[in-house]
Amino acid sequence: MPRKFARDCPYLPTAPNLSMPSFLTLPGKRIKLRPLENRDARALFELYADPEVMRYWNHAPWRSIDQASTAITEAQRDYLSGASLHCAIEHSTTGLLIGSCALYAINPQHRCASLGYLLSKQYWGQGFMSESTRVLLDYGFSDLHLNRVEADVNQCNTGSRLALERLGFQHEGCMRERWIVGEKKCDTEAYALIRHDWLTSSAARQRQP
Repeated sequence: MPRKFARDCPYLPTAPNLSMPSFLTLPGKRIKLRPLENRDARALFELYADPEVMRYWNHAPWRSIDQASTAITEAQRDYLSGASLHCAIEHSTTGLLIGSCALYAINPQHRCASLGYLLSKQYWGQGFMSESTRVLLDYGFSDLHLNRVEADVNQCNTGSRLALERLGFQHEGCMRERWIVGEKKCDTEAYALIRHDWLTSSAARQRQP
């Protein structure tokens, strides 16, 4: 199955265009999501090079800023093709890149995607990741008409698992030795969120005073 949604799926919009700066600038209360740009290389490298931030990730911390530049190029290419939406999380007040989040492995036939996210540690515990993922999920379910979003989490990452559950993700099982990082084999937990459940919960939140 080609990893594109632009022409192959009647439910999803025309392929996004990075030359249109208004597209995919998704505002939150304290953050905004926007496409990754070349100017983000240094901040993105510092994020992915931090061993504490990357403790439960599916690959080792980055060692070179070239890895950040390559990742940005790949994100721009995949964004244009419709394969994924890898967004910078930008602090609305400071303009700093404080993390990243993505809908990736978008499958047009099944209207599903996977969710990924990473946040600089100085912003942990302040609700920034919850806000960012809510903005992205709203876009995915409402604008892209996705039906299912999945997340694959290191079994030891209790904080991330709890965050997913607060968003309404349901636990669907354990995948043994799913990741191998260095020489370490890691079990992962599979989670998923269905469009109907998300829209229902979103409506319920909006009705709250």
